[in-house]
Amino acid sequence: MTRSIGAILALTVLAVSCASGGSAQLTGVTQTAASSVSSGPAEPILGAWRMEYRCEKLVQTFTQAGLGDLAAQALVDVGFQKGPVDPAVDNAGLCVGAKRFERTHVFRPNGYLTNYQNTTVADDCRCYMLIDDHTLVVLGDPGEPDIPLQYRIDRGTLTFEAVLPDQCSSERCRGGYASAIAQYALGPWHRVAP
Repeated sequence: MTRSIGAILALTVLAVSCASGGSAQLTGVTQTAASSVSSGPAEPILGAWRMEYRCEKLVQTFTQAGLGDLAAQALVDVGFQKGPVDPAVDNAGLCVGAKRFERTHVFRPNGYLTNYQNTTVADDCRCYMLIDDHTLVVLGDPGEPDIPLQYRIDRGTLTFEAVLPDQCSSERCRGGYASAIAQYALGPWHRVAP
């Protein structure tokens, strides 16, 4: 069992590296001998986390990440706007009439996540893998890269920072990176009762 968990961890890091064009930089990932991986990473992230989603925060975060050209479509994908949104509109105009809502992520064991938008299930998937107690990898759809996220939990507050894979210039890679930011890294999440 220990050997298979070590092999899974090695394959995961290799898959992230390959999906990103050769060498994803998982900042802060420590290399661990297979024998010490047998218990798996700590899982304090498991449970329910909620955040108020704001259109302006998405546009600001995308602009800072160099993804401003993808903000208009992300607003539709996430549910702020019905769409289509004209990408030629300036950043302030993108949020005119945008909805506000709460998102709740319920992280379950073995990579399962249920995402609620207000009270409606927006997504229910096996779509992440924990690497250690501060690195989560968002599993991409076939043909899309896996995106590593660094996370931190401090007194009931969870924050994410997406890690741009090396050589991420293709439309699919940039789209996967943008999706990871839109789903996880728009601000602090607060622990809530399930």
